[in-house]
Amino acid sequence: MAVDDSLAGVNPSFGLPITGRGPKSLLRRIVAKFIWPFLRHQVDVNHMLVAEIRELQTNQVVMLAVIEQELSENGRTSVAIRRLGEQLDFVEDGLHNVENALHILEGQYTFVVEQRESHLADVQTHLTVRTQQLENQIDLGHRQLLARFYDGFGALQRDVTQIARDAAELADRFNELSAQYGTFGDELTDQYDTLGVELTEHYDDFRGEATAEIRGELEIFALEALAEREKIAGLLARMAEVDHFLTEVKRSYPELVTPERLVKLTTGFDAIERAHAMRFRGTREEIMDRVSIYVPELKSIAELGPVLDIGCGGGELLEVLQENDIDAYGIEIASAAVEECVAAGLDVRLDDALHHLTSVPKGSLGAVTAIHVVEHVGIDTLIEMIDLSLRALRPGGMVIFETPNPSNVMVGADSFYIDPTHDHPIPSALLEFLVSIRGFTDARIVPFKRAPNLFTPVMPDTGVWANDVSRVAQHVSNVLLGAEDYAVIARRAV
Repeated sequence: MAVDDSLAGVNPSFGLPITGRGPKSLLRRIVAKFIWPFLRHQVDVNHMLVAEIRELQTNQVVMLAVIEQELSENGRTSVAIRRLGEQLDFVEDGLHNVENALHILEGQYTFVVEQRESHLADVQTHLTVRTQQLENQIDLGHRQLLARFYDGFGALQRDVTQIARDAAELADRFNELSAQYGTFGDELTDQYDTLGVELTEHYDDFRGEATAEIRGELEIFALEALAEREKIAGLLARMAEVDHFLTEVKRSYPELVTPERLVKLTTGFDAIERAHAMRFRGTREEIMDRVSIYVPELKSIAELGPVLDIGCGGGELLEVLQENDIDAYGIEIASAAVEECVAAGLDVRLDDALHHLTSVPKGSLGAVTAIHVVEHVGIDTLIEMIDLSLRALRPGGMVIFETPNPSNVMVGADSFYIDPTHDHPIPSALLEFLVSIRGFTDARIVPFKRAPNLFTPVMPDTGVWANDVSRVAQHVSNVLLGAEDYAVIARRAV
């Protein structure tokens, strides 16, 4: 076998003898590409063997040329020929060994290819079997689903049939009841018509009699009310004349010794003060409900001593404290109010604030309250009242000053001046400052919203100006619709 012939089938890319054409050859080439990473080393060896074979072939050609030259020059070179023959034998043996190695490699390659083909066939068989199993399972699940559907449909059909029977029975029953109701309805309609006629007759008779009687009573009442109104108007006019007369007397004769009865008669605003309070302060129940907010505060200092209510008026706070078993008494400069409170069983004395606070023993009171009093006095009197209250309280005692809130524009510009005895409005910051600067501690401002807020502003939730608009709207709401009153609550240091 010649060397060139043995190398003719060697693949230049892999160094493997892949021969033949057709699908099998193509499959072998694909498998060869697949197993190339595993045979890379062997291919490198094959390339090296081919290179050595070619080198031996070249050497053989060179030696044959040398032999021919020697034969032509000397004619007798038996020793050289023998050596060259030995070398040629060695070369031929090497070539035979290479051919045997190539045959062995081809057998290994064929074995690997056959194993890969067998493995691929096994995989294809497994996939076919698994596919068939899945198809069988799907068919079984489909059949089970259909079976459940037909069972459910049969049950539903039976239920529908039963419902149809029940509906037919109900229709029959309804027809029977309709027939019975028709008869009963006719009888009831007749009775209703008869009763309606009777009621109409009785109502017309009663209406005529009642209308005549009520009209007569209303006419009598209107005449009586007119007479009473005229009488009241006359009394008010007479009172105004008397009040004017007394005022003129007091103005004309200030040093005149008058009878005690004349001194006690009130003139000017004093004559209508109680009516004014009832009109604008509210009912007694409303006032008691407002001041009851102070009960928890005053209960906390009940063991320190009694509560003094300056300017107690009708005694509403005293009555609330009495109901809550808190020891308290009040002072008032209006003798009529004192008499009413005493008659109601309340401890109220006729005295003014500065005189009474000066007369009480030092550190003898648990709390001093002044509900709508501080706005009636000047600033100097207010400071003196604060100082005397601090003197009269025991350590830990409490002072409560409530007054209209001028930060509410409607109060500061209008309702504050409904009471002509008001001296001037006091801003909350000012009253809190005066109480703190004169020695009280823990002073705080408590606003009171009396009337419901009828204005609900709609604020934007988003947008560049949402926060600014919200703050402005809240400020406007506080100014126009804020708390009508406030209280400053403080304690004497322990």
